Amino acid sequence: MSNSDFLKIAVCDDELSQRRQLQFLIEKLMPEAQVELFESGETFISQFRPGIYDLIFMDILMPGMGGVDATSKIRSVDSSVPIAFATASQDHAMDGYKNRVIRYLMKPFNPTEVGEVLELALQMKGNQGGVTLRINGKDMTFAYEKICYAEQNSHTIFLHMANGAVLQLTGKLDDVEAQTPDDSFMRCHKSYLVNLAHVKTIDKDLQIFVMKDGDSVHIRRESLREASRMLTEYALK
Repeated sequence: MSNSDFLKIAVCDDELSQRRQLQFLIEKLMPEAQVELFESGETFISQFRPGIYDLIFMDILMPGMGGVDATSKIRSVDSSVPIAFATASQDHAMDGYKNRVIRYLMKPFNPTEVGEVLELALQMKGNQGGVTLRINGKDMTFAYEKICYAEQNSHTIFLHMANGAVLQLTGKLDDVEAQTPDDSFMRCHKSYLVNLAHVKTIDKDLQIFVMKDGDSVHIRRESLREASRMLTEYALK
């Protein structure tokens, strides 16, 4: 099975029974799916990074951080991950429109509607732009959002992924850079190409990007000003 044939899904709902029901439906409709459950918006946002999930089911009404606020925070760093609102009312239609959710699911969940959301997310995953690389003799395509940064050491490229994996291949960083969009990826050093979506901040004294997962990516001294400008512009998109 290729990495485009299944979905990694997050379900965020404060009610255990609702989380379990949705998990049951997803696993019945798509047995190969990976499902992670979260009981609050705060818990989910604290660990969210772009590229980890292919689909998010978000309950709107939760104590503390509700689904609308959580979705706004997701959209501030990830403009493309498919999000479906789960709700007992349609009072938040405008919030869904502003945050570009793909579907409203009314509770109790309808299996047909859940299946339609899964199929839509699978189609969207297949249509994502990405980087195609040859690894172990096989061409593989990785969505931009799933790449944190790429590092070159001699003739070896290390691709650091959002899920924590580090992929190793032979090649040139120039070839990876040529496939990435200029507004979200930066060649900040001869040996590093960084995805700004995964950057937390810049440490100008150490001349590094501090990544959201805790890693550090070097910035050449003469590129510090440009790095700061690009990160600011990306955050305002």
